[in-house]
Amino acid sequence: MTAAIGFPTLRLVRVAIGSLRLDGLQPGEWRELSAIELEQVSRTKVL
Repeated sequence: MTAAIGFPTLRLVRVAIGSLRLDGLQPGEWRELSAIELEQVSRTKVL
């Protein structure tokens, strides 16, 4: 997709999902969401 507009991509790294940052998580790792994060996710509109 990026190559089609002149920007070939060798590696794509996700650093966040919406307002949730993925700092410190390795591929395949997971963690529980905090109460604040759960509230933020529940208020997020999905289009």
